[in-house]
Amino acid sequence: MASVESLLCNSCGAPLDVPASANFVKCNHCNTQLQIHRETGVTFTENIEKLAKTTQNLTDQIAKLTAQQKVADLDRNWELEQQNFMITGKHGNKRLPDSTGAAIGGVVVTVFGLFWTIMAFGITSNSPFGGAGIFPFFGILFIGFGIFSAFSTHQKAGEYQRAKSKYNRERTEMRRQVEQHGETR
Repeated sequence: MASVESLLCNSCGAPLDVPASANFVKCNHCNTQLQIHRETGVTFTENIEKLAKTTQNLTDQIAKLTAQQKVADLDRNWELEQQNFMITGKHGNKRLPDSTGAAIGGVVVTVFGLFWTIMAFGITSNSPFGGAGIFPFFGILFIGFGIFSAFSTHQKAGEYQRAKSKYNRERTEMRRQVEQHGETR
């Protein structure tokens, strides 16, 4: 005959007679599912539903922390990625590109180049050495540089805006996942 242990229900305190080989039992008084724990010199019961709830809470917390870590990783990667889009101003200041700044900068440099070219032609056309000389050429270089600079900065600003939009979409989705994990607790 198998030996029987006398235990108490962890939920209602009712006495239980449990076979020594059993690992689970259901209380006949409160119908609670119990797990039997045997440790050195001590045997006790634990409510399986409470274990399941505790396990679910821990799972939810881990999922939420994982989602929060993914958002933090995305933010950190975005900070590094933004460095690839930085442009350097004439005084060495770094800034993110924008289309408006590109257009204004291009117009300013191009207008200066036109002004330079017109002035250089005006001054050198009356030169006793004949011909226009090299000075008007610098104005044409300014015009070319202004157009190239405006175009390349505008293109970089577009790439930056696309990357930023992608980052914002991913971050919004990840934050939604974090909030969902917070609601399940």
